[in-house]
Amino acid sequence: MVEYILGNYMISKNMISGEQLTETLNRQEQVRVKLGLIAVSEGLITLQQAEEINRLQATCDKRFGDIAIEKGYMTEAQLDKILKMQGNAYLVFVQSLVDEGVIKMGEMEGILEEFRKEKGYCISDMEALKSDDIEKIVPLFLSQEAEEFEDIIGVAVRTIIRCIDRHVYLERAEIIPEISDAVAVTQKMEGMKPKVTGFVEADGGMVKIASVYGREEFDGVNEDVLDAAGEFLNCINGLYSAAMSNKSVELELMPPEYHEKDGKISGSKICRIPLWIQNKKIYFVVSE
Repeated sequence: MVEYILGNYMISKNMISGEQLTETLNRQEQVRVKLGLIAVSEGLITLQQAEEINRLQATCDKRFGDIAIEKGYMTEAQLDKILKMQGNAYLVFVQSLVDEGVIKMGEMEGILEEFRKEKGYCISDMEALKSDDIEKIVPLFLSQEAEEFEDIIGVAVRTIIRCIDRHVYLERAEIIPEISDAVAVTQKMEGMKPKVTGFVEADGGMVKIASVYGREEFDGVNEDVLDAAGEFLNCINGLYSAAMSNKSVELELMPPEYHEKDGKISGSKICRIPLWIQNKKIYFVVSE
C-alpha cells in the first residue's frame, strides 16, 4: 500500500511518470514474497499447515503470522525472522526507485518531508505509513468524526488485500449526509450495533472487484458484477460480524441489495472512503 500512496504522490508532483512507477512496482513485485512461501521454504511450517492458515484467513480477520503463532506452528521469533526476509515494503520501494535510476540515494527523505507537511502528518504518522501495517495506516485516513468506523474499514481493506489486490490504497474518508443516484451494492447488519455497508461505483472499481472475486472478466457494471461485488461485501461483513461476536455484539446479515442506478444510501452518519483497486476507484461506505 505504501508504495502506491507515495508513488502516486510523486506522480502528482511530476517527480516520476506513471510508466516509471509501473516499472518500479514490477521490480518490487519480484522482490516481495508471501510469508507462507518463505515459511515453507525455510522448513518452519509444512505446506499443509500453510494451506490450513490460508483457509482460516477466509473465515477470520487475522494475519497469516498471527494465526501461525496461535496454532503453535511458529514462534514469534520465527515470524520476526521471515518478516525481515520478506522485506519492508517501503524500503523495497525506495531501493527499487534507486535501482531504476528514478531517484538518487538520499533524496527520499526530502520527498517524505514534503509529503508529511502537505498531508499534515506528524513524525509518528510517517513511521506508521512506512511500516506498511494496515492497522496503523487506516487511522491516518480517518477524521475524528470517522474514527468510530475504523474497525469495519480495517476489515474491508485487509480483506481486499487478501482476496482482490494487495496494492489497494486509500484516500481521505469523508462524512457526508447521503449518497444518491449511485450504482451500488449495500448490505444491512441488524442487531446491537446496526450498520449498512456498501460499495459505490466511482471509476471502474466495482468491475475490478467483481472480475477478481468472480473469476470472470467484465467490461462494465451489470447484474453479474453487482452480484459478485455483493458476495464479496457479504464476505467482509461476515468477518466483521464474527469479530464483533467475540466482543458479545451480535449482528445478523441481511441479503445484499443491488442498485444499477439511482441508488440511495442514507443514515444519521455516512462515512465514505475512496479505495483504488488495480488503479480503478470505488467507494467503501458505512452508515449508521
